[in-house]
Amino acid sequence: MRMRVPLARTGYSWCAAVLTLSAICAAAHGSLDVVDARGVRVRLPAPPRRIVSLSPGVTETLFAIGAGPRVVGVTRYCDYPSAARRIPKVGDYMTSVERVIERRPDLIVADLEANRKAIADLMKVAELRGKLFVVRQSGFADLFRSIASIGTITGCDSGARRVVRRIRSTLDDVRRRVQRLRHRPAVVFVVEVQPLWVAGDKTFIGEMVEAAGGRNAARQTGEGYRSMSVESLMALNPEVILSTHATVDELRARPGWSRVSAVQKGRVYRLGFEAVRPCPRLGSAVRQLFELLHRP
Repeated sequence: MRMRVPLARTGYSWCAAVLTLSAICAAAHGSLDVVDARGVRVRLPAPPRRIVSLSPGVTETLFAIGAGPRVVGVTRYCDYPSAARRIPKVGDYMTSVERVIERRPDLIVADLEANRKAIADLMKVAELRGKLFVVRQSGFADLFRSIASIGTITGCDSGARRVVRRIRSTLDDVRRRVQRLRHRPAVVFVVEVQPLWVAGDKTFIGEMVEAAGGRNAARQTGEGYRSMSVESLMALNPEVILSTHATVDELRARPGWSRVSAVQKGRVYRLGFEAVRPCPRLGSAVRQLFELLHRP
């Protein structure tokens, strides 16, 4: 069974909604003063008109809160909404400082974990240093804070509040459904197959699994993304395996994997990368995980 489960693209209406939010943001005026995830105070004389985003999750947030029309630079992996694909690229995993400068930004938004090198490189450029705003998106609470802070630094507070309310409402609905469950399946999220890496404790993916009513069986391996042997995975014997790339047929062909319960029963689900992205579609992603984990 080859199953890829894409994240539904019904999180927001990108026509009238974005234009309305954009108008609200454009009406904001005055100076902005916000402390970012580094503890650095970023001061802008007015809401930014030219924004560069260095991560897909940040790009989605900017569009969701209404600042999308002001985004002038993104990464190659910023693919949602569709309008983001047409924006000039400033790099992929590696950011080109030269391309960032070419976009003449008055605000650059980066992710503390995903863009460590880019942040260090951009800080060396005096003309960009005061325009760099960093967020952290390593967990649900971090994501909510990052959406709020991006809303403030772009002058789109009301749009940010609406997005957070929508996410929380969907998560609350899933939480009520989880409370009625009699069984929470053991789940392992496989990041890489060879060598084997899994999502351990205190990871964004692990938090999603728990919110969807699963038990992250790999929590006991430690915090963060951890390497482990196939023998150790067999000992965990997860009922469900999630991955962004592996399929049940591929795993069955590997030594030892056919003895894992999830592989035997065909409960290996290949998700799209966007399904585990820290972004405003978090609520929809958790709801879809719930449906996968608790199929009869």
